Amino acid sequence: MRFLLGVALGVLMAVPASGQGSLERPKWWPSEFGKDDVIGAANRLTPAKVVEAAGLIRTGTVVDLTQTYEEDMPLFALTPYKRTYRLTIPGAPTYGPMGENKLVWNEDHISGELGQNGTQFDSLMHMGTVWRDEDGTSEVRYYNGHKQSEIGDGHGFKKLGVENVPPIFTRGVLIDVATAILPRVLDVGDMIEVADLEMALKKQGLGLDDIREGDAVFVRTGWDLYWKKDNAKFNSGTAGLSPAAGDWLVKKKVVLVGSDNWAVEAIPDKGGRLFAANHQKFLIENGIYVMENMKFSGLIEKKAWVFAFSVGPVPFKGATGSPVRPMAIF
Repeated sequence: MRFLLGVALGVLMAVPASGQGSLERPKWWPSEFGKDDVIGAANRLTPAKVVEAAGLIRTGTVVDLTQTYEEDMPLFALTPYKRTYRLTIPGAPTYGPMGENKLVWNEDHISGELGQNGTQFDSLMHMGTVWRDEDGTSEVRYYNGHKQSEIGDGHGFKKLGVENVPPIFTRGVLIDVATAILPRVLDVGDMIEVADLEMALKKQGLGLDDIREGDAVFVRTGWDLYWKKDNAKFNSGTAGLSPAAGDWLVKKKVVLVGSDNWAVEAIPDKGGRLFAANHQKFLIENGIYVMENMKFSGLIEKKAWVFAFSVGPVPFKGATGSPVRPMAIF
């Protein structure tokens, strides 16, 4: 979701009390990784973590977790704003024929919110929140307390852009809540609580200790079933993690949280107060990355719950996010 939503988040949740931020949560900076840190939870991607993940590869099976980027995919819309995606082959073919061999070739022109459409990776300045300082002044702040006035730029942020994110290779865990709660089916605004996560893990033969520091954790809500089959339903809102479930994952010190919908939390908030509360917890307050619109069908089919996980955001300088092609390997 674009910066527009970050501002909306801050406005909706700002608290007038001096020195207080959204949700009356405490000041979140400086980061545990230092006041100058710009990569957040990626600091947990140690060589030891890479070796641990590599040890999960037994059969050499690779599962693609990406939805195909195409013009009729669901595109997030918040009235009056709607994302766009368009791919054009100029000339079709673009050049040629050239040389005695009459060679032609094609190129692509892609327009739209490329970093925030399809399967996407959020950088740490994708979301901000309004914070009121002790002197009464208010300003949008991001991870590690960075101010909009200091890092904001209409042509790419000066800090926290997606180019700072290193390639990620770590241990991945899928929590298939959608299957675990059947015959109940999650609907718009339904919250996944900690008890739901614990139940799903148990049904998969896993325990709470199977989520470890530095892991990438993925939650299947069942929203993937609407992708291109009912785009209106897909776009209308989401089922997702409750604020308490978000806090639970923060305490686990994960590096990334991914989902099969366009927000890791439930939207709209049925309490009527909050917008994207877990985006705030993850990106802004704890430097935990977010991935959205993922495809988990291949993992469900193979009942692969723990795996080596690999993804690499495209280093667009100053960008809010990136299209990605995440993979599970086991």
